[in-house]
Amino acid sequence: MAVSQGGDPGKPPLVLLGFRNAVGGVGNITGPYRGYLFYWKTTRIQVIDAIATALWPFLGQEKREQFLVVSRLAGKLLPLDLIAPRSQSDETERAWAAGFFDREGSVGVGGDNFLRRAYRQPSMEIPQSSAQGIPDSLQHFQTVVGVGSITGPHPPRNPWARLPSYRWEVGGHRKVEAVAGLLWPWLGCVKRSQIEWALSLVHEGLVRGAHKSVADREA
Repeated sequence: MAVSQGGDPGKPPLVLLGFRNAVGGVGNITGPYRGYLFYWKTTRIQVIDAIATALWPFLGQEKREQFLVVSRLAGKLLPLDLIAPRSQSDETERAWAAGFFDREGSVGVGGDNFLRRAYRQPSMEIPQSSAQGIPDSLQHFQTVVGVGSITGPHPPRNPWARLPSYRWEVGGHRKVEAVAGLLWPWLGCVKRSQIEWALSLVHEGLVRGAHKSVADREA
């Protein structure tokens, strides 16, 4: 079992450190490979089974199918239901969406004329590869946040990719602010900084206190 994430050399990504903490501190983080890519990984069967069981209520169809296929090939099948309903509470769904965007998403600024403030527009994007049409994870994310469009299939962007890609994307400061506000309590500091940077180029004075973390709300 492995999770990959890009980062700066010598600095394991906070997303991977957070994931390792969330699964009980197990697994190793290695890298960088190709100068930027880090991996959290484990090969311990008991650990893989425990993580799969804990995450099952929140996993999409693709990851559930992948785990069951690998389990069958290994000759070991856990009593996990492929079509079991996902957790449906609003807070859980938003926390899942924030974690998904933390790992897979990106934030940018574009426009007809980047140097003119009036034309600057922030955007958010999540790419996912699939050989079987639009990934369930993108559709589920779109449902949770309630905005954005999914485009694709697109040709692979890099020489290591083999599958066509699809992208959830949204642009414009009002929609980006809406998505950011929805996910903010569960976003990591890296994505928060990226969003604040993008929005600050569109308008000054992003109020940090407007989006409080879970810890702040409970204090």
